[in-house]
Amino acid sequence: MRVPVEKRIGPVTGLGRLRTGAVSAAVFLHRQNTALKVRRYVYSSPRLPNRFRGFRIRQISDYHNTSILENRVVNMTAAEGPDIIVVTGDLVDCRKTDITAGLSLIKRLAEIAPVYYVTGNHEAKIPQPEKLKRQIARRGATVMDGAKINLYRGEGAITLRGVRDPRFYAESDHDDGNRQYFRRRVLKFMETKENFTLLLSHRPEFIHTYRDAGIDLALTGHAHGGQFGIPFTDMGVFVPNQGLFPEYAAGMKQLDNTTMVISRGIGNSVFPFRLFNYPEIVTVEFE
Repeated sequence: MRVPVEKRIGPVTGLGRLRTGAVSAAVFLHRQNTALKVRRYVYSSPRLPNRFRGFRIRQISDYHNTSILENRVVNMTAAEGPDIIVVTGDLVDCRKTDITAGLSLIKRLAEIAPVYYVTGNHEAKIPQPEKLKRQIARRGATVMDGAKINLYRGEGAITLRGVRDPRFYAESDHDDGNRQYFRRRVLKFMETKENFTLLLSHRPEFIHTYRDAGIDLALTGHAHGGQFGIPFTDMGVFVPNQGLFPEYAAGMKQLDNTTMVISRGIGNSVFPFRLFNYPEIVTVEFE
């Protein structure tokens, strides 16, 4: 008895469709996690010296040892021609003990422009974080944890500040004591009003502290864009230390006279993939 053609090939066709669907899903997820984008912001303030109009900052955050994107990060940054490069924490990942990818990135970025770095919560959780900072400094970056420097253009100057992550001050990310200590530290080093002040900090949820300290512009990360993004918005589903549908997941935010930029970051940590939330590097240009 002859088997009808459609019945003979039906199961094969079904398996083929399943394989095609699986391949399509894999390609989609790979693109969601590797299609590196540049997010551009234009920032203006009457407190900026005129000489700093056109000053360009490249921000890189939450790299998490993502070596697969190293060449693209470096090449896209070189093409931008920034005046400075800032790295706002989680260069490495405490779940991945190999830190060579992060150090390699720093070395290559330092060949493009001056690099300024602050720690994130993952640096606080690795063995010997101070050793890592020394290694970063040897590769050409300036470690800004608790530091202050002035940047000059002609007779114009702005102040660059950096603060290390509050996770350094407690055993848990959920310890309110470390949050209060971090707040006191930021307020303390801003007691003397200075030039226009640019702050490098890993955490966006402290925007009220940055406002109270008189920070003009803060560059932050940590939120990973909420990991699973809501299309066509800067909203995400979940951010550590902020919870579900947080206010500060990505984008440029304003609170009184303080502006904060939140990078979606590059790598992943607890969650192994992103959805509708491409990895990004940020450019901020002063107008």
